[in-house]
Amino acid sequence: MASWRDTLLSVLTAWNRHQVWKILTAIVVIWIASGTALHFAERGTNPAFGTLRESLWNVWVTLFSGLNNAPDSPVGRLVVSVVLVVGVALAGLFTASVASILVERSLRSREVTNLEMSDHLVLCNWSPRALDWIREVHSGIVTDNRPVVIVHDTPDEVVLPDKQDEPAFNDVYIVKGEPANEVILRRAKVAQAHSVVILSDDRQEQHADGKTIVCCIAVKNVCVQERQPNIVAECQDPKYRLHMRKAGADEVISAADFGLRLMARASLFHGMTRVYQELLSIRRDANEMYMVPVPAQLVGMDFVAAASAFLPDRTMMKACLLIGLYRRDKMMLNPVGTEAGPLCEGDELILLSQTLPDLSQLKPPDSP
Repeated sequence: MASWRDTLLSVLTAWNRHQVWKILTAIVVIWIASGTALHFAERGTNPAFGTLRESLWNVWVTLFSGLNNAPDSPVGRLVVSVVLVVGVALAGLFTASVASILVERSLRSREVTNLEMSDHLVLCNWSPRALDWIREVHSGIVTDNRPVVIVHDTPDEVVLPDKQDEPAFNDVYIVKGEPANEVILRRAKVAQAHSVVILSDDRQEQHADGKTIVCCIAVKNVCVQERQPNIVAECQDPKYRLHMRKAGADEVISAADFGLRLMARASLFHGMTRVYQELLSIRRDANEMYMVPVPAQLVGMDFVAAASAFLPDRTMMKACLLIGLYRRDKMMLNPVGTEAGPLCEGDELILLSQTLPDLSQLKPPDSP
């Protein structure tokens, strides 16, 4: 049932997006209506329209190649005149619509040879699961949308949904080349990127992590004299996590490792998977964890006092909770006692909120 519904929805979406199906429908309606009208108007005097089959055939020929058998009655001539005009118009529209679809597909699949951008997201290697990654980083709730540049050696494998169907794929570009090649990485402007995500190349099978390590080294080499983008690497075998960190990855994501830990938590605390799903889903009604620089008005406070500054107003959409902080590569979640000490400049607060918090108007406790 679900498959049938999905098929129906995709057909309706295509109908609304392109004029091709509308034009085809118009051609069929005009063909049948005109053939039937000419048959009843000419069947007694003109053998070319004597039967409905002959009438439909002659109208079809008239639509696409011009008048072959002229009608005798005034009504028949009027109908044929309309058919001739409409036929020329619809044929032109049909050709133009098909051409526009082919051009659009060609442009979307064509790789970009020269990029001029900064603060973008670079995705090295391609996999169909990257579609969901793009949907997440370009979700409607994300206020700071960044362009996505895909670096892959086979652009034909990168099949993206139509941007009119899914606006998330608007700012997506493809750079053709091997992501371990420093020349290609410079073309993708990785040195000016906000983050570089390196997916495992599934085609490499057991050597996928080795290629990821090489890509990390290549990115670091390209960015050695410029600001360093955050490098996120996907790891298939958790035993290579340390190697990826040494190769330059700032964050290493192992689906197998996360999966086992999540199953362990779910086995001890039933329903825990729903909590993680809420935290990892980017939706308008979902809570997320954000890391933001500590505002000046909270510098010098201890963690408890700073946390209380977020509690008074729980009515706004931007209501949030302070759950930890990040200081010089040290993560402190729910710090105990005086573990966190006073907040310092350069600290990043870890906040739980439905939207990215705006701390510019945050008032310290006991302030008027």
